[in-house]
Amino acid sequence: MTWRYVDGLDRDAPMWRRMAGVWVHRALLHRMALRDVRLRYVGASLGLWWAAITPLLFVGAYTLLFTFLFRARLNPGASPAEYALYVVTGLLPWVAFTEVATRATQTMAEHRNLVKFAMFPLQVLPLTGMYAAMLSQVAGLIGALAFSLIIHGEVSWSLLWLVPATFAQLVFLAGTAWFLGAVGAVIRDVREVLQIVLTAGMFFTPIFYRTDDLPLLVARVVGLNPLTPLLGAYRAAFLGTAPDLVGLAIFAGFSLVLLVGGFITFERVRSELSDIL
Repeated sequence: MTWRYVDGLDRDAPMWRRMAGVWVHRALLHRMALRDVRLRYVGASLGLWWAAITPLLFVGAYTLLFTFLFRARLNPGASPAEYALYVVTGLLPWVAFTEVATRATQTMAEHRNLVKFAMFPLQVLPLTGMYAAMLSQVAGLIGALAFSLIIHGEVSWSLLWLVPATFAQLVFLAGTAWFLGAVGAVIRDVREVLQIVLTAGMFFTPIFYRTDDLPLLVARVVGLNPLTPLLGAYRAAFLGTAPDLVGLAIFAGFSLVLLVGGFITFERVRSELSDIL
């Protein structure tokens, strides 16, 4: 295969043109992402189905734990099913984020052979983890939709909020992937540190509780979590509540800043990757 890509000219081009170059290589990104997913489950009897089964089992385990063992409720009179849907719609975007963040820190090291080729578009490598993450999320959302139909008996127009929420999420995940891809290539210990941060961050993200039920100071701290508005948008879509438009707009703006900042960080590190890895 011949790459229509010139590394030297690409670095001298305006940033918007370099970012647009990723779209030019979307077919390559698609093939590499599918290859990574297949390699992850090679030899498994269910193959790619594990990409859908794993998040469903993970979400199901946490839902059963908090709904039936801890007997948590959204409100004193609310049903366990409503709380279960609340947890599921919060866990799905969180799982996608952790998947992308974890994979991004390892991607450049795993593809060090490709890094040695100056004509290869390295910008696509950190983004490959997004395919598996979104594949799992789509499977989870289909399950959540079926669960919502059982509970409510109808499909609400509020599901249309999934469109802007998902688009903003993709921008956020791309920025995260580029930033952590660069940092992970330079600082190898970031993977271990990230695992600790994600474990703690899960409990500072309103997945199993509502911010309205927290003390004011704690609620403000949790409100600073950039994922809080995203989870709120997903819940508004499935629970039929009013979305926080201001929060979603702030998340979209933050995601755009992260996208540009992550790309700039990756571009600055990219020229040194062949020496670092």
